[in-house]
Amino acid sequence: MSTEIVVPPGARFFFALWLPVDAAKKLHTVAGGVVGRCGGRLMREDALHITLAFLGEVPERRLVELQKVAAEFKLQKAPVRLDRLGFWNHNHILWAGTKEPDPALSALAAELQDLLVKAGFLTDAKPFLPHVTLLRKLLHPGALPELPAVEWSAAEFVLAKSWPSDRGSAYETVARWPLN
Repeated sequence: MSTEIVVPPGARFFFALWLPVDAAKKLHTVAGGVVGRCGGRLMREDALHITLAFLGEVPERRLVELQKVAAEFKLQKAPVRLDRLGFWNHNHILWAGTKEPDPALSALAAELQDLLVKAGFLTDAKPFLPHVTLLRKLLHPGALPELPAVEWSAAEFVLAKSWPSDRGSAYETVARWPLN
């Protein structure tokens, strides 16, 4: 694993589960149908993820330490099921989520956040609401379509960075670790 990480201006870091290609394709297709009738900005298919812990800006001098903390994290693979669409009016986001989060997935996020709090990367753990942002800047989607369940077993988690670009946020995976 390379320890040199290029940090663009305004970069923010987070841990996430990146969606497998098939799952991302299914959700992107559903979101494309909504954007086709309601507008908004469709997230790129290869950028779809579930955030486990959002860190924000991390000083470059602490990035190696952050990767070491993540490498110590040992947890079992977690089942993921996304089976509902939702809309947050306050920030105009259409998302795919779950009617009932799996306890293993919730434990994964909680344990990672606790580890990051102890290491000083987070001030406190946040409630975990597993969701994937599908559309941004959507004024109102109208009646949402049913979402056929999209399921997989999360086998790894990643440290990712995002930064502003002329086409919205750009994303890059910095490092990845397996779940046992």
